[in-house]
Formats: sequence, structure tokens, C-alpha cells
Amino acid sequence: MIAEIPKMEKLDFDGGTARIRLNAFNQRIKIVSFEGEITQLMHKLTELAAKEKVGKIFSIVSQDQIAAFKDQGFIMEAKINHFLNGEPGYFLSKFMLPERKMSMLLPEEEEVLIKSREYKDEDYHYEKYDEYKIRSADKEDAKGLAKLYDSVFETYPSPMNDADYIQYVMDHDIFFKVAVYQDEIVSAASADMDSKNLNVEMTDCATYKAHRGQGLMGRLIFDLEKEMQNRHYKVLYSTARAISAGMNIVFAKHNYEYGGRLVNHCHICGQFENMNIWVKEL
Repeated sequence: MIAEIPKMEKLDFDGGTARIRLNAFNQRIKIVSFEGEITQLMHKLTELAAKEKVGKIFSIVSQDQIAAFKDQGFIMEAKINHFLNGEPGYFLSKFMLPERKMSMLLPEEEEVLIKSREYKDEDYHYEKYDEYKIRSADKEDAKGLAKLYDSVFETYPSPMNDADYIQYVMDHDIFFKVAVYQDEIVSAASADMDSKNLNVEMTDCATYKAHRGQGLMGRLIFDLEKEMQNRHYKVLYSTARAISAGMNIVFAKHNYEYGGRLVNHCHICGQFENMNIWVKEL
């Protein structure tokens, strides 16, 4: 299933304006910024959410905004230090539908988290390969990347199975590292750079099943970290499927800290899933 690209929209409301992203695929709205009274903004967003069948509204805010959002029914799901150009960023969410805030897999997800944390502070060994080539990706790799993402994920929050979209994001602050085996891309990960706030999302992690267990993802993350450090970013973060041990372990091994859990945040692998936040300061 191909997700649509959520576009930035300007929303006018009584006494103010806001910039939002309406993500129909994930059935959520992100408040990017606003001017005016939050009470009036939420009145407008509640109407929009009902019209568009949106189950979740969220925003990443500074500490001085928390109280106003909580007064509107938002709850804090995660925190990332240094997220907003050195200042903490708080992930606040309001669930518009009762079923959207229900999670049936919390016990299993807690087991994954506990298991992942057992790997923290282990020495990471820089993998070297004879059969795999680790390199940066370019636009000529778009088709190979799209094929990989289409094979690995039944559904995905962004249209990464579209080669044109991959070429587009390469021009918009997303940097890929890939592992190549016999001239085929078999594993990939990317860094989504926010040059304004100096944070980077480590994302789009995928490996063909036949090549898992080789330490490829850990090596890609390691190389991306070095690149982002050279570019003087302040903090790295990632969202990992809370039910999947693999990526949670990868980030724990690389000394990322658990920052919280976003409930039913992404439509991935055929259903809404909880996402764990992992954070690393550079």
C-alpha cells in the first residue's frame, strides 16, 4: 500500500493561523506551529478531525507550551533533549477516538524494551565485510531502495516504495546509507536532517530477510552517526516498532536512550503500531 505524502497546510481559525500536516494514511494531524489561542485552534482541529476521520493529533512542543496543551486534553508520550536547537522537545498527543489510545500488546512490548536494554553499554564492534559493500546512496539507487522497502513492509507511513519519492527526499535533507551484495541493495537506513533545530531522525531501516543477522543495520547506523557528527548535528533519534525486538536492540547497542512510546502512531505492516523513541546526544 502506497502512503500519500502529507503536505504542509495553512489553517486559519478564529484569531489565528496554524501550520499543520494532515496525514490521511496514518489518520493523524501534526501541529507544526501556530499563532493565536490554542482553545480556538483545537476547536477548528476537532472539526477537521471528525471530517477526516483522524484519531490522533500531536505536536512537539517546548517546555513552556506543555501546560496549555495539557489543558486541551493532550498527554505527554515522549521527550527528546536538545531536540529544538538545543532545548528539549516534548511529544504531546490527543486521542480523538477511544480505540486509538488502546493498545493490546503493552506486556509484550515491555518485554521487548527490557530485552533491548540488556544490550546497552556493550562495546559495539565496527563490522568489516568482504561480501558486502557499505556506501552512501545516490539517486541512481532509488529503484533498488524502492524494491527493498516494498518487499520488507506490507504498509509503511511514507511512500518509500516509490522511486520518484525517494529521489525527491534525497533533495530534501534525507541521506541514505546502503549495504550492497552482488550489485543489489540488500539493506538501507537514512538520516532525516532538521537543519533548523539540529536534530536528525534515523529512519527507513530495512533489510531483506535473507541478509538479516549479519550486523548490517548496526553498521549502517554507525556510519550515519559519523556523517551526522561531522555535519555538527546535536541529537539523533529514531522511532522503532515497539513490538519488534530487532531495531530496538540495534539502537540500545548503539547507546541510544529510551525516550518514550508513541501509541498507535504509525500504520505499518498492515496495522497501527506503537513506536518506541530512542535518543542519542552527539
